[in-house]
Amino acid sequence: MKRMAVWLAAICLGGVALFSQSVNLKIGLFVPQMRSDLWETNLENLTFERPDMINAYYAGEYEFFLNRHASFSVEVGSYARTLYAEYRDYTFDDGAPIYQNISLRIVPIEANLKYYPAGHRYALFPFIGVGAGVYAWTYQQWGDFINFEDGSVNEGFAETRRFAFGLNGRCGLVFRFHPRLAFSLEGKYQYLKGNLSDYFQGFDSLDMGGITVNAGINIYFR
Repeated sequence: MKRMAVWLAAICLGGVALFSQSVNLKIGLFVPQMRSDLWETNLENLTFERPDMINAYYAGEYEFFLNRHASFSVEVGSYARTLYAEYRDYTFDDGAPIYQNISLRIVPIEANLKYYPAGHRYALFPFIGVGAGVYAWTYQQWGDFINFEDGSVNEGFAETRRFAFGLNGRCGLVFRFHPRLAFSLEGKYQYLKGNLSDYFQGFDSLDMGGITVNAGINIYFR
């Protein structure tokens, strides 16, 4: 049995070695679309705008080429943004601002299929892709909360930490300037919604979809 397991492992590793593989390191910007009611409420009440949530996106991707036109990849990324804001139209009795802050963190773990219409062995070649993944996300609000029923202000903290399932579509262009190295440009649309915790009762699912634009270095192993 042990000998058979060793032979099977050797065959599998040998099969993998026959195919091209790469590690792709990416850096870019994530632009959240923020199309849900909690975002709308916060945009109305607090001193920030949609562009303020734009921030850096980092990712590492392992890509396994199935043939000259197709590949399978796994990508792990990271986005985080914290905003320090205050209420737009409300202050304390002495005129001091009422602060409330927002934080969103997303860690995507995505499995993707890519298609290279012209193949991936040229100096310059485009690609398109689709994928799905599990996203670990954390949304927080803390600071001073106004009770609009009686006008009181109380310090508080609200948080959701969960996983959500999401989908993505992407396209890009790769410039392979060396047999082992390439430069890539990629645009990705992410569809992602997550259910909020009991801290946010009465609100719909939080929209965390958006567009990512990134540049990367691809390192080929074969």
